[in-house]
Amino acid sequence: MAGTTAPAARSCPARFITNVEMSSGLIRLDCELDAPLPFRPGQFAMLNLADGLPLVFSRPFSILAGDGTTLSFLYRVVGRGTAALARLKPGQGLTVLGPLGRPFPTPDELEGRPAVLIGGGVGLPPVHAWFARHGRDGDTAFFGGRDGADVPWSMLDARWGVSVDRAVDVPADREAFAGVVTELVASRGDLADGRTRAVLACGPIPLLRAAARLAAARGWDCWVSLEEHMGCGYGVCKGCVVPVATAGPDGWRNATCCDEGPVFRADQIRWDRYGVPVLPTT
Repeated sequence: MAGTTAPAARSCPARFITNVEMSSGLIRLDCELDAPLPFRPGQFAMLNLADGLPLVFSRPFSILAGDGTTLSFLYRVVGRGTAALARLKPGQGLTVLGPLGRPFPTPDELEGRPAVLIGGGVGLPPVHAWFARHGRDGDTAFFGGRDGADVPWSMLDARWGVSVDRAVDVPADREAFAGVVTELVASRGDLADGRTRAVLACGPIPLLRAAARLAAARGWDCWVSLEEHMGCGYGVCKGCVVPVATAGPDGWRNATCCDEGPVFRADQIRWDRYGVPVLPTT
């Protein structure tokens, strides 16, 4: 269902505009392209440095927003590539390849079902983009952070439910549920009215597992956007495979996350194999 009308990808030069700290760990990166880059929520782009020494491999980032020729991403500094992005100066060059991958389903593709959007940490961009573009009466959105300082409050208006692992540094004028975000979703009485909904989720693997379980327990469909390391972004290097169920004799196969995903139906994923270290048998 998802991704059947996704915009075509292109490679384009860009100029870095700014990094904005949205929380203690999350940074919004804005860049200026030569022309608008249409995308669907859930799609991503590969970013690299254009000035100085480029990174050997571009880095994948889910697209947070597009406004004219300005494209925005959200990231956390976790290694050499993201550290280089954090050091960029206004006007420095970037290369952007995108939009790539299969997006979340649109409201029409959900066939009238309200969406339950769940984002955790740096997995916020695709669900935030979906809610900003498609949010309707009856859709609900949730974000889970480590603590109050980790939550990008300015991005989350009063429609968002927020959870924190540690109930510290929560602003006095905001509320946060103490616990994991799927527990917050499960606690909401208005979502237990028997109405069929659809879950769209992005975040770390434990969050996605829990979202898939919650949806299955309620008979809801669920789509998950997977966060994988990628080398190329278009299915050539096979560096981002994930296990998906098949009807074959083994019952599963490796799917490239970048071009068969990053959005998958949750019931496609072999959760017993996904994120589980595979040790040699001899």
